[in-house]
Amino acid sequence: MYMIGTIFGLFVTGTIILIKDYEKESTWWLAGFLFLSGLGAFSSITTELFINRVDPKVMDLVYYISAWISVSVHYLAPFCILIYAMLYSNLINNKIVYILLLIPEILCYIFLPIKNNDLKTTTEFLHYIRILCIVEIPYLFIAIALLIDSFAREKSYLIKKCKLVNIVVIVPGLIYIIIFNFILRAIGVEDLWKLFSVLIPIHFVIFIYFANKFSVFGVTMKFDKYNFAFENIIDYITDSIIIIDEKLIIKEVNNIFYEKFQPNKKREYNEYRELIRDSSLKNYEELLTNLINKAHITRTNQSTQIKVISEEVTYFEVQVNCVIVNGDYFGTIVFFKDITAQKKNVELMIEKERLMSLSQLIGGVAHNLKTPIMSMAGGIAIIKKDTNKLYTYLGDNNDDIKKLITEINLWHEREQTYLCYMTDIINAIKNKLKDFDQNKAESFIIKNLIKDTVLLMSYELKKNKCKLIQEINIDDSIEIVGDINSLIQVLDNLINNAISAVKYNRNIILSVYKESKNIIISVSNEGNIIPDYVQKKIFTEMVTTKGKDGTGLGLYISKAIIKSRFEGDIYFKSDNEKTTFFIKIPIKEWKNE
Repeated sequence: MYMIGTIFGLFVTGTIILIKDYEKESTWWLAGFLFLSGLGAFSSITTELFINRVDPKVMDLVYYISAWISVSVHYLAPFCILIYAMLYSNLINNKIVYILLLIPEILCYIFLPIKNNDLKTTTEFLHYIRILCIVEIPYLFIAIALLIDSFAREKSYLIKKCKLVNIVVIVPGLIYIIIFNFILRAIGVEDLWKLFSVLIPIHFVIFIYFANKFSVFGVTMKFDKYNFAFENIIDYITDSIIIIDEKLIIKEVNNIFYEKFQPNKKREYNEYRELIRDSSLKNYEELLTNLINKAHITRTNQSTQIKVISEEVTYFEVQVNCVIVNGDYFGTIVFFKDITAQKKNVELMIEKERLMSLSQLIGGVAHNLKTPIMSMAGGIAIIKKDTNKLYTYLGDNNDDIKKLITEINLWHEREQTYLCYMTDIINAIKNKLKDFDQNKAESFIIKNLIKDTVLLMSYELKKNKCKLIQEINIDDSIEIVGDINSLIQVLDNLINNAISAVKYNRNIILSVYKESKNIIISVSNEGNIIPDYVQKKIFTEMVTTKGKDGTGLGLYISKAIIKSRFEGDIYFKSDNEKTTFFIKIPIKEWKNE
């Protein structure tokens, strides 16, 4: 009866942990150990069940099957529990090592007789058990040592407590096997192994208790339907999630992650790097690892944005959050929030703001074009008048002719200057009206950026009696990767804001300089300090100090442009003396694909 309880306890325990934690490789090895142990218990009672109840030929078959089950349990159960302990302690996960550890078991199959224990003589049985002690007991002791070492090395108090519970449940069972199944039988004490059949049912009850109260082998048993529903709560979260410990070992991955980044799921992963390399995130392995390491070192949450190209282009905001309880660092939770729709909305807002700015631009362009066009018209009239006079002076009066020709040439040069100016203005407008999709892969030099900005803002500056002072402390031939018109849009907005803010000193300073591996562009003005309540909302909300003349979109959109199109940043400083807005753009090499 006790042996039936042993068999039941071993098989049910193995089934429970498989159902509850089937995704981990270590769970399968532990379940294999439990199932093999259950088969071993079953093989010990097979002869009692069939002897004197079947004919001799059938009984010979029973003896043969029982012998195979018994030796397989003796050889493979210690192997399984050792592999489990190695995986549990994160010591090794290498199939070559598995094969090397399996070699002694294969040699036992080859050189030890496969014979039912009831048919062996006492000498044969003792010889068989003693050889098993030499081969199998080291496997069991090493497994115990690895479990205890994993507990001892753990720094987190809460994880340490869970590992202690696991040890309390599993290590006594291994000690029972070492003492009752091997050592005592090897010295000739045979009957005491039956105590094993009493201890295992008791152990099973202990397992159920701890599994219900704590987490044992990754199993948390709660017999409340609501608790069952919330056990896999991360699968109901719409964001992709990876939970890893401080050694970058995966603890949890929700199904949304596989749907987004690895639709054709290959296998279960133990290491974070392997998972990332087999997904569409492989190009961001270094970036993500650096974020996780930074979060670990600084114990602060980190975030960034990435662009993933698979079947379609998608954008994600990556949030790396530290898991810290009672001062202990557990690991990190990595969220991948799909912001593709938001990205598209921002692009639409940027485009809308760009089109709104064109109405203001057109007024300035009309004014800028009016003067040179009128001058050209006057010049052409004078050329025509003077040319007509040539007919009168075709005589010997060469001085007059020379004077007329000199005047014609002078106006010719002036008209060339005006035409160049008009060409620059028209080109700037043409580029401003170009769709963003046409500017996806390009770069521009700082000199052209400043030139176009000054051209397009000249009317606003002149109208408001402001002067733009340029302080270019950088090689203006340095290239910036991205869309020049997007950056001009940001600078136009900052200069317009500065024009609105200045009160007395009408000078606005446009500075460009290099800082580390970044290009810094700043726009400064001497005006009133930006109010505190506005400072808190700048870049995050649609806020304006211009009243009905402002939309509140300018700085909000500017931040979106700099972050999304240049992977840079925009910030400001404001005090009683001046207000300065800074644009920081990383210097990158442009690859013309």
